[in-house]
Order: sequence, then structure tokens, then C-alpha cells
Amino acid sequence: MNIDKPVHDLYSHMYISLKNRYIFHSVGKAANSTVKYFLYAEESRNTRFKYDSVHDRRASPLISPFQISEDLLSEILDNNNYFKFTFVRNPYSRLLSCYLDRIVPKKSTPYRELVKFLDRSVGYDVSFPEFVEAICAQTNFEQNNHWRLQYADAMCDLFDYSYIGKQETFRKDMEVVWRVIYPKAKLPNFSEKNLSPSKTDSVNKASQYWTPYLKELVAIRYEKDFIEFGYDI
Repeated sequence: MNIDKPVHDLYSHMYISLKNRYIFHSVGKAANSTVKYFLYAEESRNTRFKYDSVHDRRASPLISPFQISEDLLSEILDNNNYFKFTFVRNPYSRLLSCYLDRIVPKKSTPYRELVKFLDRSVGYDVSFPEFVEAICAQTNFEQNNHWRLQYADAMCDLFDYSYIGKQETFRKDMEVVWRVIYPKAKLPNFSEKNLSPSKTDSVNKASQYWTPYLKELVAIRYEKDFIEFGYDI
């Protein structure tokens, strides 16, 4: 399989349930932590297993592609009996949330990757315009998964999704997913949890950061996301 991103991202962000026959692909900064919270809880129901953090991939009750053979993975990906889903987000709020959460604190791996790309040292204050200009100049492969073009990160040109939900309509869309993958389970209250490590309030802060110039850069670089997922430029 040829993918437009590092293979370790595939291993880290594709979640497979053999028991309940579904595949979830998590897109960075698009409700993925909250989705995993509910999936982990249901997958481990009636067991003594507890998950302190959904961010430790090694402890996940869901299988990563590297844990099964290539033949079995190909069989699952082509199997119409597997429900395949992901969640996406408006590129403007997603990128601003990423900047506020991952770049401003200067502590994350994405921050270190970005300052290396900018040929700067750790500790450098990356402005929002610098951030946008840099990530728009990167290829899909170079981009960190938190700001990678969602269409590329979710491998939409290779992967026939059964359903693509949106963070903006999370409760409604997650209910659709849940009724398919866990038809006999109680429907949780999907409004009660937001498992993002950091709540950035990026929607309400948009006017403080987005200029016409920066919006145009993103509209061009992330055109696939706007068109394919129905977001208004």
C-alpha cells in the first residue's frame, strides 16, 4: 500500500476491532481522543481492564495494522462487512487549535518538528503567520499528522469509508456510528465528554488570528479538505 505519510502514522492512527468488525482512523485535532474514549470503554466492557489514557497507543484494546499480516489487513480493508469511519474538522479551526495546543506551549513533538523545518532552535516563538506559511509549504508526507491535509492523512484516495463524521456535529454523527458498530449497546451521552488534552476555544478566537492572506493560503493548500468534506472556504 502506497500512502502519502510515514508508515508509523498509519500504525499509530488506525484502530481495528476484529470482534465488532470496524476500522477507525483518527485524524489529529478532529475529536479523535473523544472517539477513542467511547470505543475503549465499550470494547473493554465486562472486563477489569481500565485505560488511564487514550493517548497511549500501546495500551489500546484496538489492533494496529502492524499487529496483523499484510494479507489479513488487505482482506479487512477490502471487506464491505467492516464499517470504516473517521472524523474530520473545519481546516481553519483545526489548524488554529493545533497552533494554540501544540505550538504555543513549545513542549510537543509537533513543535520540535516545526522549528526544525524552520531551521530554528527549540525555544523559538513561532508566530501564527509563520506556522501557517510553513505548514502550507510542506508536502503531505512532511506535515505532522496534527496539521496534515485530512484527505491525505485519512488516505481517502485509497480507503473507501463507510462514514465520515465531523467534529462540528459530533454527537449526531457519533450516534450514527455507534448504532452500526455496537447495535446492542446502550447509546452513551456523547455530549458529556471532551477528551482533548487541551481545550483551545479556537472557534471563538478565530478573528484574533486569521487574516485574509492566511485564510487564502489555507484555502489553496487545504482545498481538498474544503471540497471533499463540505466546508465553506
